[in-house]
Amino acid sequence: MKISYKHTTSEQGTDLKRRDALKAMGLGGAVLLAGGTPASAKTTLSTFASRKKASIVIVGAGTAGMTAAARLRRSAPNADITLIAPNATHLYQSGQVFAAVGAYRIYDIRRPTASLLPDNVTWIKDEVTGFEPDKNRVLTKAHQSVRYDYLVVALGCEYDYEAIEGLRASDIGSNGIASVYLNNIKEGTSEGAVLSRIWMKQIYRKAKKSEVKVLFADAPAPVKGEGTALSMLFLTEDMLKGNGLLYHGKPLHQKVHFTMTRAEKTLFPSAKIDKALQKVAKRKKNIAIDYEHRLKRIDKVRKIAVYDTPDGEAEIAYDYLHITPQIRPPQAVRQSPLAVQEGKMRGWLEVDAKTLQHPTYKNVFGIGDVLGLDFAKSGGAVREQAILLQDNIASIMEGKPPVLTYNGYSASPVKTAYGKVLLAEYNPKGLAPTLPLDPTQPRWIWWEVDLHIMRHAYFGLMMRGMM
Repeated sequence: MKISYKHTTSEQGTDLKRRDALKAMGLGGAVLLAGGTPASAKTTLSTFASRKKASIVIVGAGTAGMTAAARLRRSAPNADITLIAPNATHLYQSGQVFAAVGAYRIYDIRRPTASLLPDNVTWIKDEVTGFEPDKNRVLTKAHQSVRYDYLVVALGCEYDYEAIEGLRASDIGSNGIASVYLNNIKEGTSEGAVLSRIWMKQIYRKAKKSEVKVLFADAPAPVKGEGTALSMLFLTEDMLKGNGLLYHGKPLHQKVHFTMTRAEKTLFPSAKIDKALQKVAKRKKNIAIDYEHRLKRIDKVRKIAVYDTPDGEAEIAYDYLHITPQIRPPQAVRQSPLAVQEGKMRGWLEVDAKTLQHPTYKNVFGIGDVLGLDFAKSGGAVREQAILLQDNIASIMEGKPPVLTYNGYSASPVKTAYGKVLLAEYNPKGLAPTLPLDPTQPRWIWWEVDLHIMRHAYFGLMMRGMM
Protein backbone atom coordinates (compact mmCIF):
# COMPACT_ATOMS: atom_id res chain seq x y z
CA MET A 1 0.00 0.00 0.00
CA LYS A 2 1.35 3.40 -0.96
CA ILE A 3 0.45 6.48 1.03
CA SER A 4 0.81 9.81 -0.68
CA TYR A 5 1.72 12.84 1.39
CA LYS A 6 0.85 16.31 0.26
CA HIS A 7 0.79 19.79 1.71
CA THR A 8 -2.61 20.84 2.98
CA THR A 9 -1.98 24.49 3.76
CA SER A 10 -3.00 27.57 1.82
CA GLU A 11 0.51 29.02 1.87
CA GLN A 12 1.90 26.51 -0.60
CA GLY A 13 3.23 28.60 -3.49
CA THR A 14 4.99 26.89 -6.35
CA ASP A 15 8.11 24.76 -5.97
CA LEU A 16 9.90 27.19 -8.24
CA LYS A 17 9.02 30.16 -6.04
CA ARG A 18 10.23 28.31 -2.96
CA ARG A 19 13.51 27.38 -4.58
CA ASP A 20 13.97 30.96 -5.75
CA ALA A 21 13.31 32.24 -2.23
CA LEU A 22 15.85 29.85 -0.74
CA LYS A 23 18.38 30.77 -3.39
CA ALA A 24 17.85 34.46 -2.71
CA MET A 25 18.44 33.92 0.98
CA GLY A 26 21.63 31.98 0.38
CA LEU A 27 22.79 28.92 2.30
CA GLY A 28 24.32 30.99 5.07
CA GLY A 29 21.08 32.86 5.65
CA ALA A 30 19.04 29.68 5.67
CA VAL A 31 21.36 28.07 8.19
CA LEU A 32 21.08 31.17 10.34
CA LEU A 33 17.30 30.94 10.21
CA ALA A 34 17.28 27.34 11.32
CA GLY A 35 19.81 27.45 14.09
CA GLY A 36 21.76 30.67 14.38
CA THR A 37 21.55 32.97 17.34
CA PRO A 38 22.81 36.45 18.06
CA ALA A 39 25.43 34.98 20.42
CA SER A 40 27.27 33.47 17.47
CA ALA A 41 28.38 37.00 16.59
CA LYS A 42 29.86 37.42 20.05
CA THR A 43 32.62 34.88 19.55
CA THR A 44 36.01 36.34 20.42
CA LEU A 45 37.91 33.49 18.80
CA SER A 46 40.38 35.78 17.01
CA THR A 47 41.34 37.34 20.34
CA PHE A 48 41.33 34.31 22.60
CA ALA A 49 42.55 31.49 20.38
CA SER A 50 45.34 29.80 22.29
CA ARG A 51 48.45 28.37 20.72
CA LYS A 52 49.61 26.77 23.94
CA LYS A 53 50.10 23.04 24.15
CA ALA A 54 47.65 21.05 26.24
CA SER A 55 45.84 17.75 26.28
CA ILE A 56 42.09 18.07 25.65
CA VAL A 57 39.88 15.00 25.96
CA ILE A 58 36.32 14.99 24.61
CA VAL A 59 34.02 12.18 25.71
CA GLY A 60 31.23 11.40 23.25
CA ALA A 61 30.87 11.58 19.46
CA GLY A 62 27.28 12.70 19.07
CA THR A 63 26.29 16.18 17.94
CA ALA A 64 27.80 17.78 21.04
CA GLY A 65 31.10 15.91 21.01
CA MET A 66 31.76 16.26 17.29
CA THR A 67 30.88 19.96 17.23
CA ALA A 68 33.07 20.63 20.26
CA ALA A 69 35.98 18.75 18.65
CA ALA A 70 35.71 20.77 15.43
CA ARG A 71 35.57 24.12 17.20
CA LEU A 72 38.32 23.35 19.72
CA ARG A 73 40.55 22.16 16.89
CA ARG A 74 40.38 25.72 15.58
CA SER A 75 40.58 27.61 18.87
CA ALA A 76 43.45 25.50 20.26
CA PRO A 77 45.50 24.54 17.18
CA ASN A 78 48.52 23.25 19.14
CA ALA A 79 46.55 21.16 21.63
CA ASP A 80 46.48 17.38 21.53
CA ILE A 81 42.77 16.63 21.16
CA THR A 82 41.44 13.15 21.81
CA LEU A 83 37.88 12.02 21.18
CA ILE A 84 36.67 8.92 23.03
CA ALA A 85 33.52 7.22 21.70
CA PRO A 86 32.56 3.74 20.48
CA ASN A 87 30.20 4.59 17.61
CA ALA A 88 31.49 3.99 14.09
CA THR A 89 28.34 5.59 12.65
CA HIS A 90 27.07 9.08 13.44
CA LEU A 91 23.32 9.79 13.44
CA TYR A 92 21.66 13.05 12.51
CA GLN A 93 19.04 12.54 15.20
CA SER A 94 17.01 15.59 14.25
CA GLY A 95 16.23 13.83 10.97
CA GLN A 96 14.48 10.87 12.60
CA VAL A 97 11.06 12.54 12.35
CA PHE A 98 11.54 13.21 8.64
CA ALA A 99 12.61 9.60 8.15
CA ALA A 100 9.53 8.40 10.04
CA VAL A 101 7.13 10.40 7.88
CA GLY A 102 8.70 9.40 4.56
CA ALA A 103 10.63 12.56 3.75
CA TYR A 104 14.07 10.98 4.35
CA ARG A 105 15.49 7.53 3.93
CA ILE A 106 17.45 6.08 6.82
CA TYR A 107 20.80 6.37 5.08
CA ASP A 108 20.14 10.11 4.66
CA ILE A 109 20.71 10.59 8.40
CA ARG A 110 23.79 8.38 8.82
CA ARG A 111 27.46 9.07 8.17
CA PRO A 112 30.67 7.23 9.15
CA THR A 113 32.08 8.87 12.25
CA ALA A 114 35.56 8.77 10.73
CA SER A 115 34.40 10.93 7.80
CA LEU A 116 33.32 13.69 10.19
CA LEU A 117 36.31 13.61 12.53
CA PRO A 118 38.37 16.82 12.37
CA ASP A 119 41.95 16.57 11.14
CA ASN A 120 44.56 15.97 13.83
CA VAL A 121 42.05 14.69 16.37
CA THR A 122 42.89 11.28 17.83
CA TRP A 123 39.91 8.92 18.00
CA ILE A 124 39.91 6.24 20.68
CA LYS A 125 37.13 3.88 19.65
CA ASP A 126 36.17 2.90 23.17
CA GLU A 127 33.57 3.65 25.83
CA VAL A 128 34.25 5.74 28.92
CA THR A 129 33.18 3.91 32.07
CA GLY A 130 34.47 6.22 34.80
CA PHE A 131 35.78 9.66 35.65
CA GLU A 132 38.58 10.44 38.11
CA PRO A 133 38.72 14.24 38.07
CA ASP A 134 41.05 14.40 41.08
CA LYS A 135 43.61 12.56 38.95
CA ASN A 136 42.67 14.29 35.67
CA ARG A 137 41.88 11.05 33.90
CA VAL A 138 39.04 8.98 32.47
CA LEU A 139 38.75 5.21 32.44
CA THR A 140 37.47 3.18 29.49
CA LYS A 141 35.81 -0.17 28.91
CA ALA A 142 39.02 -1.53 27.38
CA HIS A 143 40.81 -0.71 30.65
CA GLN A 144 42.58 2.33 29.33
CA SER A 145 43.41 5.29 31.49
CA VAL A 146 43.44 8.52 29.50
CA ARG A 147 44.86 11.65 31.10
CA TYR A 148 43.86 15.21 30.26
CA ASP A 149 44.56 18.84 31.02
CA TYR A 150 41.03 19.79 29.99
CA LEU A 151 37.98 17.58 29.74
CA VAL A 152 34.76 18.10 27.76
CA VAL A 153 31.91 15.76 28.71
CA ALA A 154 29.50 15.32 25.79
CA LEU A 155 27.93 11.94 26.52
CA GLY A 156 24.33 12.92 25.86
CA CYS A 157 21.55 11.05 27.64
CA GLU A 158 19.95 7.61 27.81
CA TYR A 159 16.33 6.77 27.06
CA ASP A 160 14.65 5.10 30.02
CA TYR A 161 11.65 3.29 28.54
CA GLU A 162 11.63 0.92 31.53
CA ALA A 163 10.66 3.83 33.80
CA ILE A 164 7.11 3.04 32.62
CA GLU A 165 5.83 -0.11 34.30
CA GLY A 166 5.03 -2.82 31.77
CA LEU A 167 7.18 -1.29 29.00
CA ARG A 168 10.58 -2.22 27.63
CA ALA A 169 12.48 -0.79 24.72
CA SER A 170 11.99 -4.10 22.90
CA ASP A 171 8.21 -3.48 22.95
CA ILE A 172 8.57 -0.62 20.49
CA GLY A 173 7.22 -1.84 17.17
CA SER A 174 4.71 -4.32 18.57
CA ASN A 175 1.23 -4.12 20.12
CA GLY A 176 0.60 -0.79 18.43
CA ILE A 177 3.46 0.96 20.25
CA ALA A 178 5.87 3.37 18.55
CA SER A 179 8.54 5.85 19.59
CA VAL A 180 10.31 7.93 16.98
CA TYR A 181 13.08 8.57 19.52
CA LEU A 182 14.31 4.99 19.68
CA ASN A 183 17.87 4.60 18.43
CA ASN A 184 21.17 3.03 19.34
CA ILE A 185 23.91 5.63 19.29
CA LYS A 186 26.66 3.06 19.83
CA GLU A 187 25.50 1.03 16.84
CA GLY A 188 24.43 4.01 14.74
CA THR A 189 20.92 2.65 14.16
CA SER A 190 17.56 4.41 14.20
CA GLU A 191 14.89 1.80 14.79
CA GLY A 192 12.40 4.39 16.01
CA ALA A 193 12.17 6.11 12.64
CA VAL A 194 11.62 2.85 10.76
CA LEU A 195 9.07 1.48 13.22
CA SER A 196 7.18 4.79 13.41
CA ARG A 197 6.88 4.77 9.63
CA ILE A 198 5.28 1.32 9.79
CA TRP A 199 3.10 2.49 12.70
CA MET A 200 1.70 5.38 10.65
CA LYS A 201 0.80 3.01 7.83
CA GLN A 202 -0.98 0.74 10.31
CA ILE A 203 -3.09 3.66 11.55
CA TYR A 204 -3.96 4.51 7.96
CA ARG A 205 -5.07 0.98 7.19
CA LYS A 206 -7.15 0.62 10.33
CA ALA A 207 -8.80 4.01 9.77
CA LYS A 208 -10.14 2.74 6.45
CA LYS A 209 -12.08 0.10 8.37
CA SER A 210 -13.06 1.56 11.74
CA GLU A 211 -12.64 4.28 14.33
CA VAL A 212 -9.12 4.58 15.73
CA LYS A 213 -7.80 5.90 19.05
CA VAL A 214 -4.22 7.16 18.92
CA LEU A 215 -2.48 8.17 22.14
CA PHE A 216 0.69 10.27 22.40
CA ALA A 217 2.23 10.02 25.88
CA ASP A 218 4.85 12.65 26.68
CA ALA A 219 7.38 12.18 29.48
CA PRO A 220 8.01 14.58 32.36
CA ALA A 221 10.48 17.39 31.67
CA PRO A 222 13.23 17.54 30.79
CA VAL A 223 12.85 15.69 27.51
CA LYS A 224 15.18 15.47 24.56
CA GLY A 225 14.10 17.53 21.57
CA GLU A 226 11.08 19.29 23.03
CA GLY A 227 8.31 19.30 20.42
CA THR A 228 9.31 16.05 18.70
CA ALA A 229 6.17 14.20 19.79
CA LEU A 230 4.06 17.18 18.71
CA SER A 231 5.64 16.97 15.27
CA MET A 232 4.72 13.29 15.04
CA LEU A 233 1.19 14.04 16.25
CA PHE A 234 0.55 16.84 13.76
CA LEU A 235 2.14 15.01 10.83
CA THR A 236 0.25 11.79 11.49
CA GLU A 237 -3.03 13.72 11.55
CA ASP A 238 -2.06 15.66 8.44
CA MET A 239 -1.04 12.50 6.58
CA LEU A 240 -4.56 11.14 7.02
CA LYS A 241 -6.06 14.44 5.93
CA GLY A 242 -3.73 14.62 2.95
CA ASN A 243 -4.86 11.24 1.64
CA GLY A 244 -8.41 12.56 1.70
CA LEU A 245 -10.14 9.19 1.58
CA LEU A 246 -13.66 8.85 2.89
CA TYR A 247 -15.04 6.44 5.44
CA HIS A 248 -18.84 6.17 5.48
CA GLY A 249 -19.15 9.66 4.04
CA LYS A 250 -16.57 11.32 6.32
CA PRO A 251 -12.96 12.30 5.60
CA LEU A 252 -10.60 9.57 6.77
CA HIS A 253 -8.79 11.70 9.33
CA GLN A 254 -12.05 12.37 11.18
CA LYS A 255 -12.25 8.69 12.08
CA VAL A 256 -8.99 8.93 14.02
CA HIS A 257 -9.16 10.44 17.50
CA PHE A 258 -5.87 11.72 18.86
CA THR A 259 -5.07 12.35 22.51
CA MET A 260 -1.80 13.80 23.75
CA THR A 261 -0.99 13.56 27.44
CA ARG A 262 1.44 15.97 29.03
CA ALA A 263 3.02 15.52 32.44
CA GLU A 264 3.31 19.31 32.66
CA LYS A 265 0.66 22.03 32.85
CA THR A 266 1.59 23.33 29.41
CA LEU A 267 2.13 22.01 25.90
CA PHE A 268 5.53 23.68 25.51
CA PRO A 269 7.98 25.23 28.02
CA SER A 270 7.94 28.69 26.41
CA ALA A 271 4.67 30.51 27.20
CA LYS A 272 4.14 32.21 23.83
CA ILE A 273 5.12 29.11 21.87
CA ASP A 274 2.80 27.10 24.10
CA LYS A 275 -0.11 29.40 23.25
CA ALA A 276 0.64 29.18 19.52
CA LEU A 277 0.83 25.38 19.54
CA GLN A 278 -2.38 25.10 21.52
CA LYS A 279 -4.08 27.07 18.74
CA VAL A 280 -2.66 24.67 16.15
CA ALA A 281 -3.96 21.68 18.10
CA LYS A 282 -7.37 23.28 18.55
CA ARG A 283 -7.73 23.89 14.82
CA LYS A 284 -7.14 20.19 14.17
CA LYS A 285 -10.56 19.42 15.73
CA ASN A 286 -9.77 15.76 16.43
CA ILE A 287 -6.89 16.33 18.89
CA ALA A 288 -7.43 16.44 22.66
CA ILE A 289 -4.76 17.44 25.18
CA ASP A 290 -4.74 16.10 28.75
CA TYR A 291 -2.43 18.01 31.08
CA GLU A 292 -0.80 16.88 34.32
CA HIS A 293 -1.01 13.26 33.21
CA ARG A 294 2.13 11.31 34.02
CA LEU A 295 2.24 7.87 32.41
CA LYS A 296 2.71 5.27 35.12
CA ARG A 297 2.20 1.91 33.42
CA ILE A 298 0.70 0.30 30.37
CA ASP A 299 -1.24 -2.90 29.80
CA LYS A 300 0.04 -3.97 26.39
CA VAL A 301 -2.53 -6.75 25.97
CA ARG A 302 -5.61 -4.69 26.85
CA LYS A 303 -4.07 -1.54 25.34
CA ILE A 304 -4.69 0.66 28.35
CA ALA A 305 -2.41 3.41 29.65
CA VAL A 306 -2.56 4.21 33.37
CA TYR A 307 -1.69 7.72 34.55
CA ASP A 308 -1.02 9.54 37.78
CA THR A 309 -3.07 12.75 37.78
CA PRO A 310 -3.96 15.37 40.40
CA ASP A 311 -7.29 13.51 40.79
CA GLY A 312 -5.72 10.08 41.20
CA GLU A 313 -5.17 7.28 38.71
CA ALA A 314 -6.76 7.56 35.28
CA GLU A 315 -6.98 5.04 32.45
CA ILE A 316 -6.95 5.81 28.74
CA ALA A 317 -7.67 3.13 26.15
CA TYR A 318 -5.85 3.25 22.84
CA ASP A 319 -5.38 1.39 19.59
CA TYR A 320 -1.99 2.93 18.91
CA LEU A 321 0.45 4.52 21.35
CA HIS A 322 3.45 6.79 20.77
CA ILE A 323 5.91 7.08 23.64
CA THR A 324 8.18 9.98 24.50
CA PRO A 325 10.73 8.31 26.76
CA GLN A 326 12.03 9.68 30.00
CA ILE A 327 15.73 10.47 29.89
CA ARG A 328 18.51 9.88 32.38
CA PRO A 329 22.22 10.69 32.48
CA PRO A 330 24.67 8.00 31.35
CA GLN A 331 25.78 5.66 34.12
CA ALA A 332 29.41 6.80 33.92
CA VAL A 333 28.32 10.36 34.72
CA ARG A 334 25.68 9.71 37.37
CA GLN A 335 28.10 7.55 39.38
CA SER A 336 30.96 10.03 39.18
CA PRO A 337 32.15 12.99 41.31
CA LEU A 338 31.20 15.23 38.38
CA ALA A 339 27.45 14.65 38.87
CA VAL A 340 24.90 16.85 40.59
CA GLN A 341 24.56 15.24 44.01
CA GLU A 342 21.01 16.20 44.97
CA GLY A 343 17.82 17.80 43.70
CA LYS A 344 15.83 17.45 40.51
CA MET A 345 18.93 17.13 38.30
CA ARG A 346 20.73 14.63 40.50
CA GLY A 347 23.06 12.44 38.47
CA TRP A 348 23.44 14.86 35.55
CA LEU A 349 26.72 16.65 34.87
CA GLU A 350 27.13 19.58 37.23
CA VAL A 351 28.06 22.81 35.47
CA ASP A 352 27.70 26.51 35.94
CA ALA A 353 24.64 27.40 33.85
CA LYS A 354 26.39 30.38 32.28
CA THR A 355 29.95 29.18 31.65
CA LEU A 356 29.26 25.39 31.36
CA GLN A 357 32.29 24.92 33.61
CA HIS A 358 32.23 22.46 36.51
CA PRO A 359 32.06 24.43 39.77
CA THR A 360 34.64 22.24 41.55
CA TYR A 361 36.85 20.91 38.75
CA LYS A 362 37.63 24.04 36.76
CA ASN A 363 39.28 22.16 33.89
CA VAL A 364 36.08 20.20 33.21
CA PHE A 365 33.34 21.46 30.91
CA GLY A 366 30.11 20.00 29.59
CA ILE A 367 28.00 20.36 26.47
CA GLY A 368 24.70 18.98 25.23
CA ASP A 369 22.04 16.77 26.76
CA VAL A 370 24.26 15.54 29.60
CA LEU A 371 24.25 18.94 31.30
CA GLY A 372 22.50 19.22 34.65
CA LEU A 373 20.13 21.86 33.27
CA ASP A 374 16.39 21.22 33.03
CA PHE A 375 16.18 23.10 29.72
CA ALA A 376 17.93 23.44 26.35
CA LYS A 377 18.32 19.80 25.33
CA SER A 378 18.34 20.39 21.57
CA GLY A 379 20.67 20.62 18.60
CA GLY A 380 20.22 24.39 18.49
CA ALA A 381 21.38 24.60 22.11
CA VAL A 382 24.46 22.49 21.32
CA ARG A 383 25.52 24.84 18.57
CA GLU A 384 25.35 27.81 20.93
CA GLN A 385 27.17 25.94 23.68
CA ALA A 386 29.96 24.86 21.32
CA ILE A 387 30.70 28.48 20.42
CA LEU A 388 30.97 29.25 24.11
CA LEU A 389 33.30 26.32 24.80
CA GLN A 390 35.68 27.12 21.97
CA ASP A 391 36.26 30.60 23.35
CA ASN A 392 36.13 29.87 27.07
CA ILE A 393 38.54 26.93 27.02
CA ALA A 394 40.99 28.84 24.84
CA SER A 395 40.74 31.79 27.21
CA ILE A 396 41.39 29.61 30.26
CA MET A 397 44.37 28.04 28.51
CA GLU A 398 45.75 31.57 28.30
CA GLY A 399 45.27 32.05 32.04
CA LYS A 400 42.26 34.31 31.60
CA PRO A 401 38.66 33.93 32.80
CA PRO A 402 35.80 32.67 30.59
CA VAL A 403 34.76 35.29 28.07
CA LEU A 404 31.29 34.11 26.99
CA THR A 405 28.14 33.23 28.90
CA TYR A 406 25.26 30.98 27.88
CA ASN A 407 21.75 32.43 28.04
CA GLY A 408 19.88 29.11 27.83
CA TYR A 409 19.01 29.38 24.13
CA SER A 410 17.22 26.42 22.55
CA ALA A 411 15.52 25.80 19.22
CA SER A 412 12.80 23.33 18.29
CA PRO A 413 11.41 23.13 14.75
CA VAL A 414 7.88 21.82 15.41
CA LYS A 415 6.30 20.40 12.25
CA THR A 416 2.66 21.53 12.38
CA ALA A 417 1.71 20.02 8.99
CA TYR A 418 3.36 18.73 5.84
CA GLY A 419 4.93 21.92 4.50
CA LYS A 420 4.76 23.98 7.72
CA VAL A 421 7.18 24.37 10.63
CA LEU A 422 6.93 26.56 13.70
CA LEU A 423 10.54 27.40 14.55
CA ALA A 424 10.49 27.79 18.32
CA GLU A 425 13.55 29.78 19.39
CA TYR A 426 13.53 30.59 23.07
CA ASN A 427 15.41 30.73 26.36
CA PRO A 428 14.23 30.65 29.99
CA LYS A 429 13.31 34.35 29.78
CA GLY A 430 11.10 34.10 26.69
CA LEU A 431 11.30 34.17 22.90
CA ALA A 432 14.73 34.49 21.30
CA PRO A 433 14.19 34.74 17.53
CA THR A 434 17.25 35.02 15.32
CA LEU A 435 15.58 37.25 12.74
CA PRO A 436 12.68 39.72 12.98
CA LEU A 437 10.04 37.12 12.11
CA ASP A 438 7.31 36.09 14.51
CA PRO A 439 8.47 32.71 15.89
CA THR A 440 4.94 31.77 16.91
CA GLN A 441 3.79 31.46 13.29
CA PRO A 442 4.26 28.22 11.31
CA ARG A 443 5.89 28.98 7.96
CA TRP A 444 6.64 27.06 4.79
CA ILE A 445 10.15 28.55 4.65
CA TRP A 446 11.11 26.80 7.91
CA TRP A 447 9.89 23.50 6.47
CA GLU A 448 12.00 23.95 3.35
CA VAL A 449 15.05 24.93 5.37
CA ASP A 450 14.59 22.13 7.90
CA LEU A 451 13.94 19.46 5.28
CA HIS A 452 16.19 20.43 2.37
CA ILE A 453 19.06 22.44 3.86
CA MET A 454 19.66 21.64 7.52
CA ARG A 455 20.79 18.04 7.01
CA HIS A 456 23.47 19.16 4.58
CA ALA A 457 24.39 22.10 6.79
CA TYR A 458 24.61 19.76 9.78
CA PHE A 459 27.05 17.34 8.15
CA GLY A 460 28.88 19.89 6.02
CA LEU A 461 29.07 22.90 8.38
CA MET A 462 28.12 22.16 11.97
CA MET A 463 30.24 19.02 12.13
CA ARG A 464 33.12 21.13 10.77
CA GLY A 465 32.73 23.84 13.40
CA MET A 466 31.56 26.33 10.79
CA MET A 467 27.97 26.84 11.95
